[in-house]
Formats: sequence, structure tokens, C-alpha cells
Amino acid sequence: MRMILIILLCCCAGTAAAHDGSVTIAGDGALIRYRGMLLALDGAVADPAEQAVDLRLRSGSLPLWQSIKRRKGKVRVRVTALPGPGELPALLLDFGKNGYRIVILSTGMAEQDYPLLAQRYPGADLALLLEHGQRVIVRGGQPQTSPFQFSNIKR
Repeated sequence: MRMILIILLCCCAGTAAAHDGSVTIAGDGALIRYRGMLLALDGAVADPAEQAVDLRLRSGSLPLWQSIKRRKGKVRVRVTALPGPGELPALLLDFGKNGYRIVILSTGMAEQDYPLLAQRYPGADLALLLEHGQRVIVRGGQPQTSPFQFSNIKR
């Protein structure tokens, strides 16, 4: 019995942890997947054979301090418009209690200012920025590769 347990621990130790969601860049938009829910940002197109889009978002389209909520099964997302660095509001996607928070800026931001995102949006775990017409994923002030997989953060 002890030998089987050791083998199982060794085999499982190298496997990646399960992810709750992912962000895939698609030009100036992005596809955000979270526990079976699919959000399309700024015209990003999902493969219709894969999954239907549950919520389509346009950055800067929601009036400041307004929010919308969507639910799919046990998964929920609240989208809130917050003051952005420019004239257009930023969007904060909040995927529920102990969920993940993604801030989406409607305007560009200089790369040297990426570390300031944590001060401006203290509850955000990830940022989607617009640089030269392309979306950029930023976490902890550093650009990330697409697709970016994430797991919930205990708060």
C-alpha cells in the first residue's frame, strides 16, 4: 500500500495544476474563458464549433460606475466601469467570491507605467492593455504571453 501511494505521488507531482480560466489575445480584443463561461472583448471571434459566446464586451462602452452581471450555471461575472487613465472608463471583470479580477483599459499605457497598475487598480489580478492596436496581458507589472492561464486567488 505504501509503495502504491509513493508511485502515485511521484506521478502526480509533475502535472500542472488545474486552471480556472484563460485569456487569449485576438488582435485588439481578447477571449476570456472562466469555468465554462466565454467572454469576447472588442470583437474577438470564438470558434463557433468550440463554444458560444456568453457575453460580448466593448472596452469603454459602459458608463462610469455602472455595472452589469451575467450568470451561467454557478458561474457569475460582474463587469464594472471604473475611471481609466484616459477619458474612457476601464472595465473590471469580477468572477465572484474568491474569483479572479481582470481590469481592461480602453486606452494605451506606457510600458514603464505597468507597475503602477497595482496602485491604480489594487484589486485586479490581471490587466488587459491596448498597445499599438494590440492587446497586451500584464500581471504584476510584467507582460505575459497569450494564452495566459489563471487560477482563483484566495482573498
